[in-house]
Amino acid sequence: MEFLSTIEELAIERGQKIGQEIGQEIGAKANCRQNILDLLEKRFNSLPETLIKAINEINDLALLKRLLLETITVNSVAEFEELIKDDSFREN
Repeated sequence: MEFLSTIEELAIERGQKIGQEIGQEIGAKANCRQNILDLLEKRFNSLPETLIKAINEINDLALLKRLLLETITVNSVAEFEELIKDDSFREN
């Protein structure tokens, strides 16, 4: 059995915690992306591949959450696509 110093044990625990946090953030982003796509598809039936790709390329969780809320009120896929392209929306 290998002996680990207290410092090494703390470093391992910290690394595990950081790994869990990163995993949770990655999961939250993936979940948010999927929810956006599911809601848009439910409302508008089909989605262009370009929109799916654009949503999947967004890595800002706050932006994804804002876009998720917008799926409720947009009037068309084209309007949603404009939101994604709108720099002022991205910066809010």
